[in-house]
Amino acid sequence: MAKTELTIILPGLAAILEQKINSSIIPTYLTKIISKSKFRQDSSGLSRLLFNHFSANPITGSDLPIVSLEFEGDSYLRADPCYLHADRDRLLLFSDMMDLTNDESSALIAEIQPLFTDFDGILSQSSTDGWLLQLNNMPEVTFSALPEVSGKGVESYLPKGRERQDWIRLWSEVQMAMYASEVNQRRIENNKLPINSVWFWGAGEFEFKESPWKKIQGESTLLKQLAAKSEIPLQSDSDFSTETLSAGRYLWLADEINIDDDWLKQMQAFDDAVLRPLWQYCRQAKIAKIELQIPNHGCYQLTPLDCWKFWKS
Repeated sequence: MAKTELTIILPGLAAILEQKINSSIIPTYLTKIISKSKFRQDSSGLSRLLFNHFSANPITGSDLPIVSLEFEGDSYLRADPCYLHADRDRLLLFSDMMDLTNDESSALIAEIQPLFTDFDGILSQSSTDGWLLQLNNMPEVTFSALPEVSGKGVESYLPKGRERQDWIRLWSEVQMAMYASEVNQRRIENNKLPINSVWFWGAGEFEFKESPWKKIQGESTLLKQLAAKSEIPLQSDSDFSTETLSAGRYLWLADEINIDDDWLKQMQAFDDAVLRPLWQYCRQAKIAKIELQIPNHGCYQLTPLDCWKFWKS
């Protein structure tokens, strides 16, 4: 098992680690790994991390080529429904947990479809999540990936490029049409957030590299798509056991830490069930390398030699 390498992606941990007040209550084995490891700062979000684990070249632009996982050789953009919230002098975008039904999607798409006529665009529901915009030609515009905008002010993420003004105008017209929609009036009456905008993103080509992974595990639509493209079956079970490890490289997307719940209890359970046995395996040189990747924070890389560096407390 000496050539076993394990990469664990642990979402939701960045906000906890970056609060110094939490440093004294971080569980034992996570503390050991953090203190002994080589650290590389990386502000990439979860979606970008996943893409780059399968990409021939690191994706460094503002967008992520999500559409290329569904279509090849066609001109498509994602045009995902979202909620814009005015907060003082900025607009905050939210796209998660929108609870949008198929009937609501169909009605909203029908209402705003005429706005895309000048762009020769056809709006439809995606086969996965969200909406798709089919175009005759891709615009000379650079967009920003929705997962990296959600929860933030949109001003610095608006389209850039020669045709940017046309797409910002279209974006504004869609907002005005949605604001007057009866669908949104009913949603508000039912205590739901209105769908008052769309977000254009997902353009670009994606070149897969030959997958180095022996096993891929985790619950994620994007990870499932990437695994399918690399022809490696995805195991959706979120639990992971060191007893199943053999020579090879493993990629595991762990469940996200819910910081709005009892996050310390969640972390302690993860520390006991996963990190403690992994630490022991690495210390005994039964694992050649462990990488703990934390989206929007960085990567901790641990080798057997690192475990024995007594001068690192």
